[in-house]
Amino acid sequence: MMRNAMGTLLDRQTKHLGGAFLLRLGAWFQWRGWLTGGFVAVALALLVVPSGRVWGAVENPPGPLSELEVSVPHGLFKAPVSVKVTGAHEGEVIRYTLDGSEPIPATGKEFLNSLQFSNTTVLRAAAFKGKARVSTIATRSYIFLDQVKHQSERPTGFPMGDDAWGREPSAYGMESKIVDDPVYRDRIDGALRALPIVSVVLRKDDLFGYAKGIYANSTQRGPSWERACSVEWINPDGEEGFQIDCGIRVQGNYNRLPQKTPKHSFRILFKKEYGHGKLHYQVFPDSPVDKFDTLVLRADYNNSWLHWDSRNQVRAQRMRDAWMKDSQRAMGWLAAHSRFVHLYLDGLYWGIYDAAERPDGSFAASYFGGDKKDYDVINEFQVKEGTAERFDEFNSVPGLSRGAQYEKLKQRLDINEYIDYLMLNYYGANQDWGENKNWYAVRRREPSGPFRFFVWDGEQVFHHLGDDVVNRPNQPPFYLAERLRENAEFRLAFADRAQKHLFGDGALTPAQATARWMKRAAELDVAIIAESARWGGYRRDPPYNRDVDWLAEQKRLVKSYFPKRTAVLLDQLRAAGLYPQVAAPVLTAEPAAAADGTKFSAVASGGGDIYITTNGTDPRTYGVGTPSKVATVYTEAVLVPPGGVVKARVLRGGAWSALVEGVGAKGK
Repeated sequence: MMRNAMGTLLDRQTKHLGGAFLLRLGAWFQWRGWLTGGFVAVALALLVVPSGRVWGAVENPPGPLSELEVSVPHGLFKAPVSVKVTGAHEGEVIRYTLDGSEPIPATGKEFLNSLQFSNTTVLRAAAFKGKARVSTIATRSYIFLDQVKHQSERPTGFPMGDDAWGREPSAYGMESKIVDDPVYRDRIDGALRALPIVSVVLRKDDLFGYAKGIYANSTQRGPSWERACSVEWINPDGEEGFQIDCGIRVQGNYNRLPQKTPKHSFRILFKKEYGHGKLHYQVFPDSPVDKFDTLVLRADYNNSWLHWDSRNQVRAQRMRDAWMKDSQRAMGWLAAHSRFVHLYLDGLYWGIYDAAERPDGSFAASYFGGDKKDYDVINEFQVKEGTAERFDEFNSVPGLSRGAQYEKLKQRLDINEYIDYLMLNYYGANQDWGENKNWYAVRRREPSGPFRFFVWDGEQVFHHLGDDVVNRPNQPPFYLAERLRENAEFRLAFADRAQKHLFGDGALTPAQATARWMKRAAELDVAIIAESARWGGYRRDPPYNRDVDWLAEQKRLVKSYFPKRTAVLLDQLRAAGLYPQVAAPVLTAEPAAAADGTKFSAVASGGGDIYITTNGTDPRTYGVGTPSKVATVYTEAVLVPPGGVVKARVLRGGAWSALVEGVGAKGK
């Protein structure tokens, strides 16, 4: 407790040499059991080191900062490179570092002519006039793959030992049993080039320091555990990326615990205090958004080779969460985008991560309009932005079995989006999701809009074919979802959405689910070799690998899970009363569309009367349950004009089937 208290108190001071010294002094006092001395060191640090200053280092620069020119851009290299840094004006000196720290007069070496690099190096350089820094900091990562693939377990300048990382062992090396294996040695270079690279550079003490390093204190949260860093996006094909100064924190819940996993997730924050208020770059090719306040770098914890439970390890695929987000979009809704990258920390390869959007106010404003301040954002009942007033209102509407109360709820919650959100998690049989776990809900306040739910941290899915979280949830179920089941209109609305997504070419049919999975698998097909070399041997010897372990789980999912899961889910929904026993009619369009439209025929395989409309309205009267006035009992094929919509339900014994529909095609 003493160490954490001092770390928090001195957080803003320990960017400075004096603060760092006094912090170490305090830690030494604590180790000796001299608590009073520890607090004295804290007090001295606060008195001696003024906020925003460094002993013998950089003063606050006046006016706008210039930019230096670096002769060789960041990238991947095989041959040695010679690098020049220019752009200093008269009376200015360029200073540089190679250890990840920001250059300052006290520690930065003076740049003279050029520097030659033949090993992976992170160069940081800035111009100074006296003690004042008068340029931005130029950061460039030069990555040499021949060194990366033989990355040492004992890299120079990094803390090592059994308690180096939050009292857990350090783990830096690449697994020689993968890198030197004849099966992989000619593929490892390609694996390291197969994804964009994110290179994070910061002071090693800010990353691994015993007292204030975010990796060594990975369970700490909040702004006081945010550190300044540089982030570079490097495209292996040479396409332009970016470099930006920003902040970094550790991200997540269980993934933070060093005894659970050595590979932690991060959150990158773009703030004006670091230089730029936003990142301007199209990170995700399938999204129009090119401005970001924050990005998450997801490490993947559950169902990974690094999980402490061997049952999770053998299911490692590295893309379950990405598939869940892709699927929410395939169902017609917005979801956070994600993209696989290779992460480097201060020049060391750290494995495959997903760069992902965080569904917060800025995210919502990017897609729905307005400003981030216009949105309420709730994460696991914690208010992240705005207020919880409207969220609490809709979440506590009483008597949802009654029509009036149900309609009141629908003004505050997008019911169809919520149903699809639930169905997607039901489909994956999400083991780590429920009332208090792994969800975001967002609404726009002005103009007032409904709440929408976003999938988040969907790693614990696709375990066993028969897993049932509809009727036997692993976590406390959403109280709202349970209460909504009491309402007949909600149950039929759920059935209609299930009919849309679980039949035909719906998003959760075997073919569509498999196709999305294999699209993501293609992105990792080669790159996963590098992840295996970095982390595959952490829990097992011989290490987990691509050709045996990764492909085996892929085969299980593609051959045994996806082909059957849709039917299993339908049975679970029927048992829960969310899909009726009455089979929906089958609509069939004639092969060739006529000039005046398309003819549709309908069949009720389970018997009953088919009620049909051709004007796009529901054949059933909402809230009443009787056939609508414009619906007719089907007797023969009906003609639907181009662009027109036919809808049909079966009525049998007073019970309605789910809704099916078709659209008239334009004749040739």
